[in-house]
Parts: sequence; C-alpha cells; structure tokens
Amino acid sequence: MARLLTIPRAPSAPRIAPADAPRRGGSLLERVGSWPFVLAAWASSRALFLVTGAIGAHALRQANAVGFPREPDGILNYWAHWDGGWFSSIATQGYGATLWPASANFFPVFPFLVNAGTLLGAGPALAGVVISLAASLLALWFLYELAADLLSPEAARAATLALAFFPTSFFLNAVYSEAIFLALAIGAVWAARVRGNFLLAAILGGLAADTRNVGIFLLLPLLHEALRRRHEAGWSALAPLLIVPAGLLSYMAWLWRWSSHPLLFMTVVHRTWGRTVADPVTTLRRAWTVAETGAVWAVHPGRVFATASPNPSFGAMETFNLVFLALLAVCVLAAFVRLPLGLALYGACAAAIPVLTPASFSPLASLPRYFLAVFPAFLVLGWLLAGRRLLLAGWLVASSALGVLLTLYFTTWRWVA
Repeated sequence: MARLLTIPRAPSAPRIAPADAPRRGGSLLERVGSWPFVLAAWASSRALFLVTGAIGAHALRQANAVGFPREPDGILNYWAHWDGGWFSSIATQGYGATLWPASANFFPVFPFLVNAGTLLGAGPALAGVVISLAASLLALWFLYELAADLLSPEAARAATLALAFFPTSFFLNAVYSEAIFLALAIGAVWAARVRGNFLLAAILGGLAADTRNVGIFLLLPLLHEALRRRHEAGWSALAPLLIVPAGLLSYMAWLWRWSSHPLLFMTVVHRTWGRTVADPVTTLRRAWTVAETGAVWAVHPGRVFATASPNPSFGAMETFNLVFLALLAVCVLAAFVRLPLGLALYGACAAAIPVLTPASFSPLASLPRYFLAVFPAFLVLGWLLAGRRLLLAGWLVASSALGVLLTLYFTTWRWVA
C-alpha cells in the first residue's frame, strides 16, 4: 500500500491544450488564480459545518441510537459516528479485529491514511478529520480547475460553491472516505484533461478505485480523454490506464489471500446491510411509499429533536432521499448535454449503483452521501447556476440550511448515510 500511495513523477511533456477549451477572461479574480476563491469557499463552508457539528454534539439532546463500532474516544469524535467508527476501528485494530468479515466493505486507502495519522500521535478521530479537511481542499481546487477548463471561470466558481455548501458536504470533514475519494477522482480527470498527464491520472484513479469501488468507473472519462488526444499524445496514453483497475484488483487480491473470496466486499453488503440487486422501478415505487410516510417529519424537521428516538429523523430522510434522487437524475441527464461523454457515463454509472442495489430497510439509503461521488453533477450545477446571481444565492442559502439540519442529525446520532 505504501508503494501504491507514492506517486512517481510523470515524464515531462509539453502541455496539450484541449481544442475545445474556453478562452479565459481577464478579470482581476481570474488573473490572481483560483486558489484565493477556493480557499475562501473551503474555509467558510468547513467553518459552517464544524461549528454546527460542535453545537449538535455538545448542546443538543442525543438520540438513543446504537452503532457498531462506536466512535473512538478523543477530540472531534462526534465526526466519527456510524461508518466513522468502522474506519477508526480498522485504522487502529485492523480488519480482523473489526467485526470481520463485515469490515471488508470498507476499502483500505482511507483507514491506511488514518493509521498513519495515529502513528504521529493523533487520535483516529482527529487524524480522520484533518485528512478529510486537507483532501476536501484539494477536491474543491481540482473541481474549480476542471470546471474552468470544461465550462468557464464563472461556472467554476458556481460549481465550487455548489460542492462546498452541498447539504451532505459535511461528510468532507468527517471520518469518512468521501473527501479523499473526491480528491483522487476529480484529480484523476483533472490530470488527464487539464494537464494531459495520463500516468498521474491513472495513479490517482487507481487509488480512487482502492478507496471506493465506484472508482473503477473513472476508466470511462480517462479512456474518453485518451482517445480524444490520441493524435497529440499517441496510443501510448492508453497503457497507464491499466493502473486504474489495478487499484480495485489489489484489494480483491488481498481479500482472496485472507478469505479465499475476492468479492467479499460485495457479499457483506448483502449480508450486513441488506443490499440486493433490484430493478429501478421497484426501488422507485418503494422510495415513493416511504417518502409519503416520512413527509410529516420532513415538513417539520426541527420536531425530531424533541425525542431521543432516531426514528422520526430517519422518516424525514426518506422524503429527503427522494428529493436528492430527483436532483441527481436531472444533473446526470444534463451531463449528457453539456459534459464530455466519458464524464457523463461515469456520472450515470455512479448514480445507478444505489438505485440498483437498494437496502432492505430503506430503498434509497445513503443516496444523499453517494451523491458526492457523482462529481459531474456539480459541474452541471456550476453550468446551470453560472451568471444567475440571485438563483445561485438562493441555492446556497437553501443548500446550507439543509446542510446544517443534516449535520445536526448526524452528530446527534439521529441519522446515518
């Protein structure tokens, strides 16, 4: 794994400007570069969610929810609720000591990094939050640069804000793998599209596939970009792309060695979380039924804090899940209109997974969090919101308000995604 995380320097080559790249403007904001804007968006959004999380953990009534493993002790441990407990336990005790084989569902890159942080003296919760914060900054910068190249600087700013203040972007500072996955996945497409460096793109893509299984779909935009540049970069650009599936295959090889079951991560998803393959019509029918039931709590979301039971908040989330699905569907369809085909196909594949594999207890469980992995959706949002200041402002206010609510649900044990 240590060798895998070391990114070799790519051979020097002249940068190949995309033929369809937009011309950059000359405004002051564009001349000073993207970092000031990205830093401002990152700092303000992270401050909003960090402060909200602290209020929820220390000032609000906690729900009587039982998760396994529980969050570790130490500072910021409320950011390691639910899956964060799994990642923390794997990082400090290993896979075998963390309810094996269910722990096989959690891919190794993020717990490996958390383990490295604990070796420096930090607790797993603190290490996980710091890693996620650093990765989220990189993810926002990669998104900005990619959007500026594909669309326009104005769309890049809107896309960055849309991701930074998205309702579930509080996971980008939690002990979850979302931030590191986004940094690697968007970075891979940025390396191929903006820098024309397919070796770097493949290495980042391979690490992404060893962080989340949907990372394997990065082959689609990277292959599309390699084919688009074949006259400039040559067919040799295709060879490094073999590194992308190698990330997933390396984890499968490890599982094969220790369990004789290379697809164990798929098996435990069914056994532990009740996810099975289903046709999308059945999933949508079930989602509509439970959304109707939870609508009474979604309309009055604050009422859930009056009780110690997590059931009302889970009911409200069934309604919110359907709203997130509708937004995701619109963004994926629009991606085929405005974005390169490879990115649109990646978005469609990543979005289809939670719909085709619903959980038994909730048909759209975790979809608001999985939305983050469909990063082409934020490129689409940037395109749709660019140049519409009132619409962008309204979007950010509504998105941030829902994000505050979901953060309070998460840090008080009222909701898991």
